[in-house]
Amino acid sequence: MASSVRNQSHRLALLLHLANGGRLMHNDRKQFFVLALAFLMSMFFRSYFGVVGPMVAADIDLDPSRYGYAASAFFISFGLLQMPLGSAFDRFGARTPVTVSMIVGSMGAALVAMAGTAGQLAAGQAVLGAGCAPIFMGVVYQFGSLGDGVAARKKIAAISAVGSLGALLSASPMVWLSETLGWRGAMLVAASAMALCAAGVALRMGPPPQEGQSEDAPESRAAGIVYLLPICLTLSLGGTFRNAWATPYLSGVFSADQRVSGFALTIVSAVGMGTSFAIPALVSRVSPRSIVTAGMAAATIAAFAMAVSPGSSIVAAIALICLLYSIGNLHPLVMAEAQEIAPSKHRGLLLGFLNTVVFFGVAISSAIFGWIAQIAGGPSATFQIILFSTAGCLAIGLTVYLTRPAWRSVANQR
Repeated sequence: MASSVRNQSHRLALLLHLANGGRLMHNDRKQFFVLALAFLMSMFFRSYFGVVGPMVAADIDLDPSRYGYAASAFFISFGLLQMPLGSAFDRFGARTPVTVSMIVGSMGAALVAMAGTAGQLAAGQAVLGAGCAPIFMGVVYQFGSLGDGVAARKKIAAISAVGSLGALLSASPMVWLSETLGWRGAMLVAASAMALCAAGVALRMGPPPQEGQSEDAPESRAAGIVYLLPICLTLSLGGTFRNAWATPYLSGVFSADQRVSGFALTIVSAVGMGTSFAIPALVSRVSPRSIVTAGMAAATIAAFAMAVSPGSSIVAAIALICLLYSIGNLHPLVMAEAQEIAPSKHRGLLLGFLNTVVFFGVAISSAIFGWIAQIAGGPSATFQIILFSTAGCLAIGLTVYLTRPAWRSVANQR
């Protein structure tokens, strides 16, 4: 009798455990879904101004300098808030800062929609940038706490892949919506979507898992972050080259017209998106360190080879741009590695610092490429120097990355 009661108790406990596990898995899927949508909105707003900007400039009579200020206001506030928001993660967790920031971001999008002057537009852009600032870092912080490092990196990379669709939505779909509703109406729709995503994050994003965290993580392990700084600076080179210098390269060196350049950039975007979706599948089969190493090595070799003769082949040039642009998709893997070696109480702050370094990389590379273009003698010489510089920077970043200590994650130590 007692044995039967014990057996039934064990079966009941097992059923409760399985049911609870099912609820956790269901909630985890919902959390993944809302965070993926949140990051999609962040990527959308990072790219949308390239489509809406000319319409805005025509509507409120922006000169080129004010147009530039408005475009940069988003990224200035985005970059400046990385470390303060990371510190807020350490104190409050990710859900509250991400939710509040996204609500603020939806207000920023609405301000852009109602802007009547250059100052109002820049203010709206700055508020919108603040709203998008914590989203990717929040994804890394949230899933980086998982005890299984491979599962964490796979989820972070998968969300990054889904988020890349936001850049796609900011192109032709945004053009269509702006033509249908006007650019102001389209921005109000985008603001509403941001607010809905904020509500989803508030309702479905839970506290970070505890199994991958340890308050006893040695502070000395944070020194490993130093080895990731050069690679964080160089991961942005491909995006900088694609967004600002790919068309001048193709037109200046190969005399490509706008149609050819546009088709080439479409190929580059498609390859970049395909790479972003391939990485999560690779993570479960190949070590993330091997993926980062292979991608950086391939980009370095290709950049050196193309720098020797930058005008040898337009097909080779497009392939190189594809490769350089695709290494930006390694960013989630590097950030996931960073959070594994960061002490728990400073994890958000260190992630914010690394994200700030990435933005510094964009600013520095843009300035240097512009300076090279100004002093070099002609397109061929310009891009030869740019490509050699790019290859050298990639080589330095990869070398430092490979010489870092083999830190083990907290989860693996436990």
